[in-house]
Amino acid sequence: MNEKFYIRRIKKGDHQALDIFIENLYPQVYTFILRKVKGDDVAQDLTQEVFVRFIKALPTYEYQKKTLNYLYRISSHVCLSYYKKQRYDYEIEEEHIEDKRVDVHEAIIKQFHHDELIEAVRLLKPLQQDIIILKYFEQYTFKEIADIYNENISTIKSRHYQALIHLKKIMEGVNV
Repeated sequence: MNEKFYIRRIKKGDHQALDIFIENLYPQVYTFILRKVKGDDVAQDLTQEVFVRFIKALPTYEYQKKTLNYLYRISSHVCLSYYKKQRYDYEIEEEHIEDKRVDVHEAIIKQFHHDELIEAVRLLKPLQQDIIILKYFEQYTFKEIADIYNENISTIKSRHYQALIHLKKIMEGVNV
């Protein structure tokens, strides 16, 4: 899909182009959100909210390499807002973990059934969820994830490491 073409058409008021655009990107955004929240209905509502926000931002939106990256960033904000409305108390600031004794292997992700893993990922902090989902479910590279969040690759790698530590503790039943 030529995103740049469709965005130009949408900005000019072409509703058919908007339908095609949403049709093409909806499944990926929906899947990303479904991995962060419980319930198909909630995921559908939040996905719709992502596209509503995107459409509202279109007049000032400048095409980037991948619009999907921008939609993932909006998705993160929409999910965070949802959690806040649900009175979940997520700590936004990342804590600095210096414990080198923790043996973290990416193999932890392969040890559990998909459903168990998704439940554990939902218990991570929002940014940690995003990094794990983008890295392991969407197959993004650290560079691509860093581009989405406008961060250094080393920062993303550090947050990835922290997420794996937390995920391992969750999977082992240790209170995080």
